[in-house]
Amino acid sequence: MPSKTLQIALLGGHDDAVLVGLRSFPAHKLVLIATSNYTGQAKSLSDSLTNTLKLVVEVVQVKDANIPTMLDAIGQIIRRDSEGFQDFIINVGSAGRDLACAGVSAAFIFGIKGFDVLGEQLSIIPVMKFSYAQVITKPKLEILRAIERSGGEVESLEKLRVASNYGKPLLSYHIRGSEDGQGLEGLGLVEVERAKRGRLKVKLTPLGRTLLSTVSFKQSV
Repeated sequence: MPSKTLQIALLGGHDDAVLVGLRSFPAHKLVLIATSNYTGQAKSLSDSLTNTLKLVVEVVQVKDANIPTMLDAIGQIIRRDSEGFQDFIINVGSAGRDLACAGVSAAFIFGIKGFDVLGEQLSIIPVMKFSYAQVITKPKLEILRAIERSGGEVESLEKLRVASNYGKPLLSYHIRGSEDGQGLEGLGLVEVERAKRGRLKVKLTPLGRTLLSTVSFKQSV
């Protein structure tokens, strides 16, 4: 079966960049992501493309252009459509600086193609062909999952020991890191806070939650 491609375009005022992307790459569906300032433009562009190209177009409105918001929106799109589409690509050519930065971050986190548009020229974003999740070791992923099962945070390493079946020395090694490599804290996947009686409270960051969602996405395709 031929692969089907879903394009995600981050809309920030330049319709031409979206059109360049559609001319340059295959698209069996287009998702336009826009903040409230550009929702009207996105709906107008959606109607035009549906009428002229007979293309399936969806408009997704996000509350802001922050990276966690965009990661969540793009992650939901990928998880929802992963059964119907084999390829995903992000077009940041129409986006403003903040939105473009969030789009590039999403491309790296989810390990999918991305490109920028300068006039009529495309600039491919040099994204690795595997997701951020694939460079995290199995023990670290299991620790992250244990924190997730505990509601996103644990009040002490002792509680995390019970939830993960890893001893405290290993937990400390994987969370804090060592000279050999960064731990989950250094990678920005958890936050660590010194609580009462010297206990370490460990909490998933938005990036940590997103990484876990990408693992589920990769395992489902």
